[in-house]
Amino acid sequence: MREAKLAAQVRPAPRALLFSIALGLLLLPATANAKNCFMVDYENAPAATVSGRITAHHRVPKGSELRAADGPFLNLDTPLLTANGGDTEQCLVWRKIVIMSHDDDPQLAKWTNQHVIIFGQLNRFGSALVDPAIFIKVKTIKKGSLPPRSAHH
Repeated sequence: MREAKLAAQVRPAPRALLFSIALGLLLLPATANAKNCFMVDYENAPAATVSGRITAHHRVPKGSELRAADGPFLNLDTPLLTANGGDTEQCLVWRKIVIMSHDDDPQLAKWTNQHVIIFGQLNRFGSALVDPAIFIKVKTIKKGSLPPRSAHH
């Protein structure tokens, strides 16, 4: 009889409750891993250290009105996240950026297909039709790559 009483007390949870629990479990990883993007615009040109492989070519999407920026380019090891229109929760993801040197250094062309670390200042082109719109103004450049980011950061 006692077993029957316990069985009667254990009722299935209402669907609404199950749905809200499932939704909470789905949203938890998204909020725990929320991306914070940084601003790159005329007033915000942050210093950055990036690494990647130098390439001389970039293609814009077929049928696009965009035009490719003048290179060289850096295929980033870790994508760069910039704010979309001032909203630091809405990120634009950049996997390739333009490399600019203070004097259009012809040495950069010799570094094509090399892995490099660049310290410089990030900025954005004035035209919305240039792709990629983000560039780094080089202060220092050396061969190598940054260590991978740990899971704790």
